[in-house]
Amino acid sequence: MTHILLPVAQYYPQTDSNTAHADRMCFSSTMAMGVKYLCPSALYGRNADDQYLQTVLKFGDTTNSQAQIKAAAQYNVKATFLTNGNVQSLYDRLFAGIPVPAGFLHHGPASAPRGGGHWILLIGATDTHGIFHDPYGELDNVNGGYPRRGVGGKSVSYSWKNWTKRWAVDGPNTGWFMDLRRI
Repeated sequence: MTHILLPVAQYYPQTDSNTAHADRMCFSSTMAMGVKYLCPSALYGRNADDQYLQTVLKFGDTTNSQAQIKAAAQYNVKATFLTNGNVQSLYDRLFAGIPVPAGFLHHGPASAPRGGGHWILLIGATDTHGIFHDPYGELDNVNGGYPRRGVGGKSVSYSWKNWTKRWAVDGPNTGWFMDLRRI
């Protein structure tokens, strides 16, 4: 039986941002949580994801993976964008002590997900569920969407059964994620 939970205490909800990017900065909030975990002295304050976002914006848009890679490097974290993920690749990183930013489709039912995408941080797992810090709140993993914006996203459990359909939408080994390593 698999059960792992990394002690990722920092949770940055994107919805409390003091910037105009609150509704679209999930990637930056997620990356900021990962950076903070790997390099605890890198970011400070309750809204340190806003600080991280300002670094991202020097290199491009908050939704751009290359801008995220360059921003993470400013905080001594090497980030690699991968599009070949499977659940085992996620477990491998967790067992190595590394949280995993993962991008998925959050609109529509799990049987037919759609949308522009959303990023969350995998911090733990069981055989049946991933445990995430979701910066937008708690996803309705079966039907899609966020019934209560900004509420319930810390250490939320999403079933692999429904979430992987949203993550690896093009079939096995197609999940999007960032591999993070301390430099």
